[in-house]
Amino acid sequence: MKINEKILELGNCIELVAIDPHFHNVSIGLFRKKNILTVWSYSNRENINDRLRVIRDRCCLLADLYPIKKTQDQMTIKTKLDMDRPIKFMFSEAVEKISEITKDNEIQSKDTKTNLIFDISQEKINNETVYKVSTLGENERASMRIRAVVGGFIKYGGCERVEFDKFKFSDGQEYNKFVKLLLPYARNISAVENMISASDSTGQMNTQTLGFSQT
Repeated sequence: MKINEKILELGNCIELVAIDPHFHNVSIGLFRKKNILTVWSYSNRENINDRLRVIRDRCCLLADLYPIKKTQDQMTIKTKLDMDRPIKFMFSEAVEKISEITKDNEIQSKDTKTNLIFDISQEKINNETVYKVSTLGENERASMRIRAVVGGFIKYGGCERVEFDKFKFSDGQEYNKFVKLLLPYARNISAVENMISASDSTGQMNTQTLGFSQT
């Protein structure tokens, strides 16, 4: 099957990781067609399907996605919200990192600018899931940092501010995995923006001039 035909079958490319550091430096792409996400590579390397399965399974651990039975590379997203940015973060982590993904319900992350640790809890308000950002430790900048983290969820998760320390997704539903995924990005917007700019430039170069690495 030609590349153009395969892309038409898979849908739009949401994210491309140009080099998979854990599998022969092949390129891995994430495609979306309606509510189906597909992890794909044009590599013909032996065991590539096993690698696609590992990445797909890591994606489902990192975000609120669900593996499609009897496939090794597909999963579904049930929300109608625009989650493309969180999904991009998720895919990069799933491919580039090999650390074990914990399944615990604790949502915490160290602040990069203070000695604080951010902790996120949830509560039901008017039948909607509302997330609250609090801190562990003492620092005079705690309130300011909490407000900034909520702003990060608004920027990268499309969330809505409920109070200075609370946010929710626009449909009011629970997305604990996405929240856990986004917290490290929400805490430091400036650094993430620099990372995104560099990543977008690399992605454009590879998709426009190099294509998928097939070796």
